[in-house]
Amino acid sequence: MTTADEPTEPTVPITPTAPAEATESVVEKARSSTQRASDVVLVAVPVAYVPHVARLLAGLDAESKPRPAPRGPLRPRTEPQATPWPVEELRRLSNGRSLTHRTVVRVLDALARRPGELLSGQELAGAAGTTREKLVGAFAGLTRLLKAHYDFPSLGMPFTRVPGGPEGRPPEMYYRIDDEQARRWRRARGHAAD
Repeated sequence: MTTADEPTEPTVPITPTAPAEATESVVEKARSSTQRASDVVLVAVPVAYVPHVARLLAGLDAESKPRPAPRGPLRPRTEPQATPWPVEELRRLSNGRSLTHRTVVRVLDALARRPGELLSGQELAGAAGTTREKLVGAFAGLTRLLKAHYDFPSLGMPFTRVPGGPEGRPPEMYYRIDDEQARRWRRARGHAAD
């Protein structure tokens, strides 16, 4: 309640603003204003959805960028030749009892029968008397095994991997050993004397 001697604030009438044009919705206005790359539209998003919206926008942005042209056929990259392992280390490897050891022994036997040849994973699996899946599984654990039980930093793998393969063959990983490594492997296995 006000008393007569208290001043009252003047009342200002509120005039309604003109309604938005019926022919153009807010979304259409936003779309038309984003035709220029520098335009930004602010949209209220619940905080919990911000990471999802950010990923969505990143995906849309990535889709709008041109993709690089596909490369031509892969050509073999020359990787450094595997260091020839000492015969004693090869002998120790050949006597390992794990499944990885046994598969790698069969792989090296197969490669030693064909020194210098590039063998695909499928060819190598066939030559080693195993499946490609078992070969891939053995190779997955091989680096860990070599790091744990051998001088991996100086020896590396007991065979050479060649990505890409020869001209005209499907791009994949190929494997080989040179004559010296094959000779050492056969000696370690007791198949030949040097």
